[in-house]
Amino acid sequence: MKILISAGEASGDNYGALLARALKKKNRGANIIGFGGRAMAASGVDVKIELTKFALVGFIEVVKKLKSIIGVYNRALEIIKLEKPDALVVIDYPGFHLKLIKDARALGVKKIVYYITPQVWVWKYKRIFKIKKYTDLCVVVYPFEEKIFAKEGINVRYFGHPLKEMIPAVKKTKNKSGKVYNVGIFPGSRENEIKQFIGPILEACSLTEQKVKRVKFTVFLASEADREFIQGRLSGYKGLVIEYKDGKDYAARAALDAAIAKSGTTTLELAMMGIPMAVVYRVNSLTFMMIKPMLTAKYAALPNIIAEKELVREFLQHNFKPEPVAEEIIRIITDKKYSVSIKASLKKAVGSLDTNHKPSNKTAAAILGLLK
Repeated sequence: MKILISAGEASGDNYGALLARALKKKNRGANIIGFGGRAMAASGVDVKIELTKFALVGFIEVVKKLKSIIGVYNRALEIIKLEKPDALVVIDYPGFHLKLIKDARALGVKKIVYYITPQVWVWKYKRIFKIKKYTDLCVVVYPFEEKIFAKEGINVRYFGHPLKEMIPAVKKTKNKSGKVYNVGIFPGSRENEIKQFIGPILEACSLTEQKVKRVKFTVFLASEADREFIQGRLSGYKGLVIEYKDGKDYAARAALDAAIAKSGTTTLELAMMGIPMAVVYRVNSLTFMMIKPMLTAKYAALPNIIAEKELVREFLQHNFKPEPVAEEIIRIITDKKYSVSIKASLKKAVGSLDTNHKPSNKTAAAILGLLK
């Protein structure tokens, strides 16, 4: 039995690693190959293409690297032809995977699973019809998604969110040397996003430090390769000191009083840990003009989408400026009542994602069930 798992982003790479371990546990003879990154490779997947190196968002951003992306895509098809997997499991990353599932079916892949489906309820709902046509099973990670996909006649299952498996039980430690406000910085995992976001984020940190003493800033890195670039940008902010931690250092995360986070999976992860945050995001202006008519969701941050109201402040597009971001962080770390209310709201929102089992195990069982 040969299964190909494809993940194009850091978060998908982590979910792919969990899934690969679960598949191996249930079927030791399974041959698992993939397109992914370091996490999948570490889990024992034979990674044929390091797809996470090509994680991009936005029309303009993709166009700039279109030649490389086309080359990688063609390599992926050649590998599918050569390896002839019994099943293809794609994780999120719709710009790449919606075409891949179509072409994989044409190449004779019998079973196709979409794990962590595109957020059709946010924008471009019509993508759901392509998913219906080319998949045998969809595994969604939010309870409300199951109804959306089932309504269209899609074979869909909901087992919970795999993030729950990734966050260990860690206790928040008290600072014995006096009160120091710990602020985490989560600029994302994509190179183009980090380059675009880190400047305004560092300026917001500098403004925060000017108004509130004893603030400690920590950048949580998706990759060590990002450290040098971020450190180079620090030269423009005299006196600002930044520490660095591995993005998976949950003990360090647990000590945070607040965070500045790029909109995405990290916001849900922070919500699960009860960490108040300011959520930031923007894309190229032309890209935004093109996608704006297709947007249907009122919010961008996952905790807000789940709760259907603003639990954490969002600073998007032209509103993503250092001054208001700094003001929000200052309020979170200095206004205890405000911070406590955010934590309570986050706890209630993510409670709907709780399950009594490991989602990856259930997903693995469903995939193997298709192959019987």
